[in-house]
Amino acid sequence: MEKLAVEVRREFQIPPYFPDEALVQYLKEGKERLDFLNPGRNIEEDMTFRMLLKNYVYYAYHHKVSEWEQNYAAVILSWQLGSETNGD
Repeated sequence: MEKLAVEVRREFQIPPYFPDEALVQYLKEGKERLDFLNPGRNIEEDMTFRMLLKNYVYYAYHHKVSEWEQNYAAVILSWQLGSETNGD
């Protein structure tokens, strides 16, 4: 998770004074939510999972998690359906 926190900080230009622990906590929360929505996905291999998780952290950083779910609902649905049709 620490490696992913570094990626998120860099990609979304989160300032260095914001604690790493908070980013890691957001990553854990987002991963749990995404695991619930589409169980059994691998964050290292599934780039959609990775993208959704990083964006979750960005929204959590701005205290807008409910907006993340609304804004990414179509992506999440296609991600879920894609997993079913690919036999994953």
